[in-house]
Amino acid sequence: MTLTDLLVQVKHEMGIKYEFTLILLGFSLLLARVLPVFILTPMIGGDSTPTEVKLGLGVLIGLVCFPGIEPSLPLIPTGPLTFIAVLVKELFIGFAISFIVGIVFDAAQVAGQLMDNMSGTNMANIMVPAIQQQVSLYASLKLQLFITLFLTLNGHHLVIDAIADSVVAIPLETFPRFSHGLWPFFDLVARVFGDMMRISMALSAPVLLATFLTDLALGMINRVAPQVQVFFVSMQIKPAVSVLIVFTSMHLIMTRVVTEYGVMFVWVRRALGLLG
Repeated sequence: MTLTDLLVQVKHEMGIKYEFTLILLGFSLLLARVLPVFILTPMIGGDSTPTEVKLGLGVLIGLVCFPGIEPSLPLIPTGPLTFIAVLVKELFIGFAISFIVGIVFDAAQVAGQLMDNMSGTNMANIMVPAIQQQVSLYASLKLQLFITLFLTLNGHHLVIDAIADSVVAIPLETFPRFSHGLWPFFDLVARVFGDMMRISMALSAPVLLATFLTDLALGMINRVAPQVQVFFVSMQIKPAVSVLIVFTSMHLIMTRVVTEYGVMFVWVRRALGLLG
């Protein structure tokens, strides 16, 4: 039995009604939407996760979502230019989802850097495997904490649900209709970026306030006793104060992060509604 005969037999046994060419084209388009979410966001480990694992997970999720694209297979354009255009569209949707999903993780890194700058711990940098970059201590702590909490709350399940919903809202053979116009979608992107700054400021607020009050107290001491070297004293006091504040406010930070995860998925649903 030749390979062609074997493929025909497998096709007959699985009840597949379409040619393998259409199946491969449709599946490649689906992967163009799925893979950016798992490659660009650090929710499954980031750059520390082997590429083979991320590709395998993307292919597995694509197989799960494949029944949703089956009605679209006969409508997929097979011309070179039209297929490339549809492929770029799928990449755009994947990048849009990954941008919104990764916004909380980016906010965690920004919040940690703000805390390190205010507490004076930014002089100590460590390598974070998830992003393959040298970052400060609190930035690493926040990022690792948020990834762990995200996986513990089964946030990756909601991401998979969002990908499946995007297949229904924006089929493979159609381009985004921008049902509410082009500007509302890009306005949403700008608001999501603004949310990153809001979240980072909210998460770093306890340490920023504590270090500010510490600087204020040391400044008052310097006015009363100018001979005290408050600059060198602050180098020992501010890191200790920041550590104390972080661990005493950890439950507040965790509660706020859970709320922001919910807001993040609301943004994802709204983006899909604007694109569809």
